[in-house]
Amino acid sequence: MIIKLPFSKYNLQIVRTESDKQVKEEPKTSQISKRNYDKVFVIGYGKTGTTSLKKTLELFGFAVGDQTVAEILSEDWSKGRADRILRYCHTADAFQDLPFMMSGLYKQLDQTFPNSKFILTVRENPEQWFQSLIKFHTKVFSTNKNFVPTAKEMENTLYRYKGWVLDTAKFFWDYPEVPLYNESAYKAKYIKHIQDVNTYFENRSNDFLQINVANKGDFKKFCAFLNIETTMENFPWENKTNEK
Repeated sequence: MIIKLPFSKYNLQIVRTESDKQVKEEPKTSQISKRNYDKVFVIGYGKTGTTSLKKTLELFGFAVGDQTVAEILSEDWSKGRADRILRYCHTADAFQDLPFMMSGLYKQLDQTFPNSKFILTVRENPEQWFQSLIKFHTKVFSTNKNFVPTAKEMENTLYRYKGWVLDTAKFFWDYPEVPLYNESAYKAKYIKHIQDVNTYFENRSNDFLQINVANKGDFKKFCAFLNIETTMENFPWENKTNEK
């Protein structure tokens, strides 16, 4: 399947390939006993273990959506537009990070793709999440590794396209109304997202799971949630510095 999407800065083409060509071969020690659901959406904020979860899903044979395309499409949702994001969701089995962690998008996904699974990744507490976020952004986007990146540095960063990082700060973190890396505002948004998601999926344990990838017991919950049988005992932990 080929889907062409017009972008403001790029013309990109999404290609759906067979999962055995797109991801690594499924480990012989693992199998999905019963795939009785449609999509898998990871809707936790960045720096909550989403990279580890992506790796796990790939190991278990899920085709994970192209993150470059997804991130470029993210601004659509901030403008109330969902059509291109929904078309993109037909290209794979599982999705994570932007735009799927954006406020309220999970409701649209739940309506459009019934019988799907939603996984909310969280950290131990908001402080742990915030410190991980600023450490990662400082390492990747700042020229002075003792300080968080400035708006100018974000504007000049060549990631996805020049200025995408600053654009994201605007539509996701409400910059400049909210100063960059304002601790109280960022933590409040993180907490509200967790509360809103749990409220929406209340009493829907077959469709929704909240996990902390650092908790060994949550790996078993994750596997049971997706009907995965495996001899693995924990999530494959990606490099902590690069973990999103």
